[in-house]
Amino acid sequence: MQLKWIVSIVIILICRAVNGQNVNHFGVFPVIDHSGQLSDKWNYSLYYFGAFNLITEKVIGVAEDPNFAVFYSEQAITYQLNKHLSFTGSYVYERQLPLDKDNYRNENRFYLQTTLNSNIGRVLMRYRLRYDGRFIQNRVTGESPYTSRLRFLIGATVSLSQKNSRLYFTAYNEMFFNTYKNPITVYAENWAFAGIGLRTKKTGAFELGPFYIASVDNTGDNLLNYYYLQLNWITHLDFRKKN
Repeated sequence: MQLKWIVSIVIILICRAVNGQNVNHFGVFPVIDHSGQLSDKWNYSLYYFGAFNLITEKVIGVAEDPNFAVFYSEQAITYQLNKHLSFTGSYVYERQLPLDKDNYRNENRFYLQTTLNSNIGRVLMRYRLRYDGRFIQNRVTGESPYTSRLRFLIGATVSLSQKNSRLYFTAYNEMFFNTYKNPITVYAENWAFAGIGLRTKKTGAFELGPFYIASVDNTGDNLLNYYYLQLNWITHLDFRKKN
């Protein structure tokens, strides 16, 4: 497990080594993560987040105003083959700068993914491979050409106490690779999160921690760094009939 995380850290450092200017953003990243068990094999999930940039580093002496940067909504259905392996399909709607009447951008997307969970001692490991099919709006032409990418995530969750599983540590690293023809860059983004979680009896679980996004801009020359404080609210319902 230690080797996997070392590899992930090296990849983050490589991503940060893009030639050009680094532009830093700081803000908050609230998440609503809800799921429901429909049967022993099927479940649904709803995932929503907002990215709010509160402070932006000045670029050539000019700083952006605080803004609502991204609204994201995801609706998915999952087939659980067994306790370790599952397959998911989803529809996603994303809007960048949703409150800006002149510069907003819509994206409609679907994804197909497989997830593998395994236990190493007290640590729950998660490996996820996702294919994104994307239709990103071009505000100039009015068209939404199709592009695609692959995303690979490695995550880990471990209870902080053997006697009480309510308090836990969780972390993940996700890499984004463009797979369409002639991309500006193949390795386009990297997301990394580490936080402390608390499970409650009635209101779900809450996670809080730093979240970092490294993203190459549309020119391929500059690296955009997003440093967020992320708060996750995680709930789950079980609709299976009780015997």
